[in-house]
Amino acid sequence: ADPDGVWDTPVKILSATFHVWMALYVFSGALLVLIAKDIYADKKWARPLALALMSIPSIGGMTFVIPHMVLVLGGPNGTTNPDAGMPPAMPIMLVGLAGYFITLLAEKADWKTKVAQIVTFTALGVVGGMVFMNAQHGVRHFLHNPSLPFFETEYSNPELFLGGYVMYAAVALFIVAIYLLAARKESGWYAGMMVGIVTFVAAFLTFVDRMGQPSGQEWLRGAMLSLGLTVILAIPFFKNRVLGRTTEAETPQSKTALKPKTA
Repeated sequence: ADPDGVWDTPVKILSATFHVWMALYVFSGALLVLIAKDIYADKKWARPLALALMSIPSIGGMTFVIPHMVLVLGGPNGTTNPDAGMPPAMPIMLVGLAGYFITLLAEKADWKTKVAQIVTFTALGVVGGMVFMNAQHGVRHFLHNPSLPFFETEYSNPELFLGGYVMYAAVALFIVAIYLLAARKESGWYAGMMVGIVTFVAAFLTFVDRMGQPSGQEWLRGAMLSLGLTVILAIPFFKNRVLGRTTEAETPQSKTALKPKTA
């Protein structure tokens, strides 16, 4: 069952990670200001870096908007706080999302490529945010039990180790995958596939462990989102267009070659 004082540990974890995200917001914002001229000049390296930097407030904002709704707007007994107000992270998230999608749509590309990019990069950001929120759950239950995760059989819980600390690390790989895919590097596709598979396995194993508990469904939702990301990346329509590949029939040169010669 969920431990007594279940709200004590997550508040401490959220307080610590909130300050980490705030530092990352400042860093990414400052760097975006520094490269703004290069983004405007449409330099090749600037767009991938800008997308990766803007994914930080987008993902981080999401990870704090939802806990605000649960812990501040709501309560452990299903109560509602009418004075909760708007989540403080909401403006940060909205600014990040606006810049994220403007950068995606500003690139000159055909509509199929734009659709592929929007679907793929949206999935990377949403799943990255969900993974971090589930990591908070994993660390919450893991830290509540001070025993080591593997050496005491009665309290051993390697699933929560995967669902907590491993998922924390996975969030960094989501941001790296966004950068590499925006640069149309195949290594970005492999990074996205790897993080999708790893987080699916970790979330699903933790769901099995937490089945029947209130937080169990969160793990199942997280596992399904990670699986969905993996499927998206595996579909050639998305993979080829995000990586800048087109079939021979779609290239302007091939269309010109197919036209009959006039006398």
